[in-house]
Amino acid sequence: MGTEIYYFSGSGNSLVVARDVSTKLNATLTPIMSVINQESIENEANIIGMVFPIYDFRPPEFMARFISKIKNIQSKYIFALCTYGITPGQSLKHLEKTIKSFGGHLSLGYAVEMPQNGLGSGKITKSQQEKMISKWKTRVEEVCDHIQKKKTEEIETSILFFNILQTQKIRLIPVFFIFLYQVMFKGLDSLAFTSDEECTGCGTCQQICSQNNIELVNHKPSWSDRCINCFACLNWCPNKAIHPGDADLSIKNYHHPEVKISDMLKEKKINT
Repeated sequence: MGTEIYYFSGSGNSLVVARDVSTKLNATLTPIMSVINQESIENEANIIGMVFPIYDFRPPEFMARFISKIKNIQSKYIFALCTYGITPGQSLKHLEKTIKSFGGHLSLGYAVEMPQNGLGSGKITKSQQEKMISKWKTRVEEVCDHIQKKKTEEIETSILFFNILQTQKIRLIPVFFIFLYQVMFKGLDSLAFTSDEECTGCGTCQQICSQNNIELVNHKPSWSDRCINCFACLNWCPNKAIHPGDADLSIKNYHHPEVKISDMLKEKKINT
């Protein structure tokens, strides 16, 4: 019957996690965006995996739409892996409730720390990034063993306060205050993506956007209203020319070192 792993990735973190697990399990790897617009999602696999990053301490909003289309979800053994940069919070519990609402059951849920690519990412050193990536590599065998044995374990969660107090993350606190100030006094629109004078109009941002939310107008990117804040456009810009507003939120370009833009564009090509 086999295993099928569905994934979404903006920076490549979740793609690497999904790819590592699929290699160990000899599973089929499918981008969520390549099937989400289908009327229904049918497969013969008896094990289904979901791998995704968390946004605002929750799974991406489109996950509910994706899950609602899986046929015979009640008969599947389901596992999930979420990648996070600050804290997984209760994101896997939220996913568990969503799956349950459509008749399925989340049997296994693991949170995988990866280098973040959003607010305060500039505060994370390269050695800290490498440590996170290495830690996942040592965990793959155990995770895959549990999946193969169809174990049912506690869904991993975390408390934001304790995660922030970790040595490498406490430096993010000033960035959060800047973010809150920006939102409270200038509004969310002040954090809209813009491009600066370094932009060459190469179109990479348009190509990488999974939501087809960017078009080039006079050789400059223009964002519509379908953004899911995956930061792919910012992180894959070859000239580091894209920014979320004018506040200094300490964001730097990051993508997983094992992932090339061609890997990301394959996902986009399948989707279109």
